[in-house]
Amino acid sequence: MAPDRPLLLQASFARVWWAGLVSWVGNGALFIALPVQVYGETGSTLATALVLMAGAVPPVVVGQFAGVLVDRLDYRRVLVWANVGLAVVTLGFLPAAHAPWPLMALVGFLASSVGQFLGPAENALLPTLVGRERLGEASGLNALNNNLARLIGPGLGGLVLARLGFPAVILLDALTFVVAALLLAGVAGAPAERVSRPGRVAFLREWREGLAVVAGSSTLRVIFVVVAVVAFGEGFISTLMAPFVRDIPGGDGRALGLIMSAQALGGAVGAWAVARVADRWPALRLLALGALGSGLLLVAIFNYALLYREVWPAVVLTAVAGLPFAVFGTAQGLGLQRAAPQEALGRVFSACSGLLGLTLLLGMGVSGVLGDRVGAWVINVDALTYLLAGLLAWRALRKRSVGRGRGVVGGDGRG
Repeated sequence: MAPDRPLLLQASFARVWWAGLVSWVGNGALFIALPVQVYGETGSTLATALVLMAGAVPPVVVGQFAGVLVDRLDYRRVLVWANVGLAVVTLGFLPAAHAPWPLMALVGFLASSVGQFLGPAENALLPTLVGRERLGEASGLNALNNNLARLIGPGLGGLVLARLGFPAVILLDALTFVVAALLLAGVAGAPAERVSRPGRVAFLREWREGLAVVAGSSTLRVIFVVVAVVAFGEGFISTLMAPFVRDIPGGDGRALGLIMSAQALGGAVGAWAVARVADRWPALRLLALGALGSGLLLVAIFNYALLYREVWPAVVLTAVAGLPFAVFGTAQGLGLQRAAPQEALGRVFSACSGLLGLTLLLGMGVSGVLGDRVGAWVINVDALTYLLAGLLAWRALRKRSVGRGRGVVGGDGRG
């Protein structure tokens, strides 16, 4: 029997993969340029934070309706038109660049709202392109895609901003969405089977049906809990990483950039590795190992300066940590794809994204208060949440193994 053809050599998957890479590079460029522009115009850290937070609200609200629509519509068309919409909305940053900051926040909110269609549609499309038996490889390659974009995009954004200015970054980002839309327009694949529905089924009812899918699956429930725990901790690192690098190992902005690049490089290596084995491992095992490995390395990253106050160990340790981070990220999406029925994938992914966004915002708020009172060391909460999430996933995996041994658990054994 001939070996399966590599996914990146399969035309439709390759188009989706390259479209994602191109658009994520543009996102990474804007991620660097937007706060610099807002702070330069306003001189206010509060205004800068509010503009960035405006983009974090849509997953909690708009994303839930996006998931319902994705499950109603053709995935490929959703991806094409969402990228076209993002190209148009992103151009709104041009007239807003020198306007009062609330206008920038509004454009950011609109762009994030349109972007809520991309994740659910792409993750629902993949099983129709590669088959569920190769979802692990596809998820690993997507994680590679994201880490490569994180490695390229911020550096490119900083360079374009310094040489050509903020409008050039906006045009670059908009162009990446146009290129992505053109690539996705050529995707061919078997359409997913749709459940026949009355013409006017309420959005709220369909959304509740998606939540019922989560509530009825032990695997999905575990993944949702694990995601919520980790996202709360990620709120701490989002808020406190820059103060931590400055106050603890004594680094500056360049050190922080080097640490982030090291994580992306390690993540790319880890994603390439996990793509080769993910289809042979249960998603919960990958989730547990990824979370535990990330937590242990974060403990080292956040506390080595108690003994040795230099920046370079943080760079090295963060590069190594990129591997378990990639395993965890791959397992999260893979577990959802394996456990959820095809017709509900959009709503399941949107619900997970909404929960992630909500707990991330909660973590950011709590970390801001605790950081002022306790100091940057409270960033260790992020390490503890990864360890707790890993233990929860491992416990669920062990319970499932015991139940299967007693003949009371069904399924394919890969949840």
